[in-house]
Amino acid sequence: MSTATLPHQLPKPVGRKVRLLRWLVRGYVLVDGMAAIAVVCGLAFWIALAIDWLLEPTPVTRVLMWLIAAIIAAAAARRYLVGPLTTRLTDTNLALLLERSFPDLKQGLITTVEAANRRQPSPTSNQSLLLHTSSAAEQALRGKSLSEVFQFGPILRKTTIAGALATSIAFFAFLQPEAFGFWLERIQLGEQPWPRRVQLSVMGFEETDGRLAVNVARDDDFELQVLASLLDDHVSPDLVEIRYRQPDGRRGRFPLTRIGDALVGRDESQLFRYEFKKVSASLDFDLVGGDDRVRDLRLNVVERPQIVRMLFECKFPAYLNRTPQTIPVSGRVEVPEGTEIVCRLESNKPLRSAHVHDPLGQVDLAAQLSEENRYEVTLPFQIDQEDRVLLITLLDTDGVENREPFRVIVGTVLDQPPEVAVQLRGIGSAITAQAKIPLSGTITDEYGVEQLWFEYRIDKNPPENQMLSSQPAGRRELSTFEHFDLSLTDQATNRPIVDVAPGKQFTLSLHARDSYDLDDQRQAGASQRFVLDVVTESELRALLEKKELALRQRFESIYEKTLGTRELLDRIQSPSNGPGDSSTDESAAERDRERDRLRVTGALQNVVQLSYETLGVADGMEDIVSELVNNRVNSEELTERLMQGIAEPLREIGGELMPELERRLQQLQSSFSEDATTGDQALSASKLQGDLVLDAMKRVLDRMLELESYNELVELLRGIVADQLEIQQETKQKRKEKLRSLLED
Repeated sequence: MSTATLPHQLPKPVGRKVRLLRWLVRGYVLVDGMAAIAVVCGLAFWIALAIDWLLEPTPVTRVLMWLIAAIIAAAAARRYLVGPLTTRLTDTNLALLLERSFPDLKQGLITTVEAANRRQPSPTSNQSLLLHTSSAAEQALRGKSLSEVFQFGPILRKTTIAGALATSIAFFAFLQPEAFGFWLERIQLGEQPWPRRVQLSVMGFEETDGRLAVNVARDDDFELQVLASLLDDHVSPDLVEIRYRQPDGRRGRFPLTRIGDALVGRDESQLFRYEFKKVSASLDFDLVGGDDRVRDLRLNVVERPQIVRMLFECKFPAYLNRTPQTIPVSGRVEVPEGTEIVCRLESNKPLRSAHVHDPLGQVDLAAQLSEENRYEVTLPFQIDQEDRVLLITLLDTDGVENREPFRVIVGTVLDQPPEVAVQLRGIGSAITAQAKIPLSGTITDEYGVEQLWFEYRIDKNPPENQMLSSQPAGRRELSTFEHFDLSLTDQATNRPIVDVAPGKQFTLSLHARDSYDLDDQRQAGASQRFVLDVVTESELRALLEKKELALRQRFESIYEKTLGTRELLDRIQSPSNGPGDSSTDESAAERDRERDRLRVTGALQNVVQLSYETLGVADGMEDIVSELVNNRVNSEELTERLMQGIAEPLREIGGELMPELERRLQQLQSSFSEDATTGDQALSASKLQGDLVLDAMKRVLDRMLELESYNELVELLRGIVADQLEIQQETKQKRKEKLRSLLED
């Protein structure tokens, strides 16, 4: 029967080797983990330094950067240090490690260690075998170096890298203490930027939402100006370039142009410039030059301010009697002189300011921006006698102005004097001292006539005024028939108001004034000046007789022409006379008919012309009557002779008899294409009417000859009277001379 024995004991030399290997593994892991952590920290130091120096991130970005570095360091510590150190190393694991490192142990060590770890006694039959295996493993371990278990290449590389990084940091701290100290401040989230040899600055950019930006009007050019400082040991870079990025992901770069060569000590900065052409979309870019970089610049494209509506609130001068009016404005507007205007314009964008300039007057107008509505501008101004030109420049809240000033032309409608269009009626160029001078016509003014008066002058004397008895009282248009009476006398002195005598020259005009009251000079209009010669009654009669004689001679010519027209009708053949049988007779008859047509046409034209001429003679005779009446030299007998005996019959001839003759000639002209019977009747009627016209004209002509005889008799009497006056004057003169000779004796 078998006997149980005690558990197998691990040989002491083997146990010491296993324990020593455990400590060596722990040390190896510790050194390796620390080296890995040092490498991560060193790399984080230099990478963070490079990022911070190149990009100068914000404190928030730096916190995020250090958080990422800490996470990577923690992951390295867990991977290379904490994890391996917390792993349990059993004797079996260590024995397996030795077995792999020393194949000549031939599984004896692992058998010995497992038997020793087994806490149960082995059978007696196996005891000798375990002792032999343990003894063989103990003998095999003697002389074995545990260093052969470890691979020192990886740990040596890590340690070397960690040492190099640590040494570089130490050298950096020793050689660049200011930079190292500044970096420590940056690590502590300091906001002071890195000191650089190159210092770039951009002109015109403002900080908006944490970045530098400038607003540019769409499709406008923009000149980017960059200054490289030459102060405080700064230097100018050889190249400054723009590195841009677009929303669609495209990137690019282009250099700026160096303007001149700035010198240290003479200039403060070196200028670089680049012009963006017709910017149509927003652009993000950085500026890079030397060791400096200006980041997150933006060209922000905005729309220009535009005027979407403009109104003129007009308050007109009081004398116009017009209610206030609101006028929409597009480019040019015309308003009356003296109008007070409040211009209200509305923009498509909120505004910062508005500037209004008048280039004609070289003045700036006060434009008021509404506090409640930043889209609205109010501009009060007044229109004087000159036109106004408004050049409006709008500056919106984006800092963008309109490309060209909006141009508004305000034309001034000056108040025009009243227009007086009157003529003399029933008066000639000569008047008597007691004449009544009639004027008729129209007087118009856009805003109403207030006063009317006559202005007259005798010879070269100063002009005098005489107000009309009735005034227009603001009427805009009136037809007038006024008289200037030379026979009026002053009721107080019973003397003539206008003291005019034969041989003088009398000048008369009609004047009108409107209600214009913007200055001391009232607007007055005047008719033409009528220059009249003052004559005696006999002289006036002589002048009128000459007119009458001229009219009679003119009428005699009309009578002769009418008589010739009547004779022309007698030469017209009867339309019923048809053509003969032969072709020769037919051709001759056709020529005769064509000749008759021409005669009828000629007679018709003569009648039309003579009708107007006859009416003209009638008008002339009526004018003679009017002159006699207006000059107060008329007699009932003479007026009756002229009007009833001559003027009225002439008007009947020219207004009734001749038009009837014209109508019948037209029927005769049409009858040549109708039947012969109608033609014969029309010809007979035309001849009969022509005889009536001639008879009437002959009666008038006889009346004219009778009047001529009457005038000759009057002229003879006038001559006798003149001779008598002359004899009386000569008698008085001889008596004066005889009396003077007696006194001298």
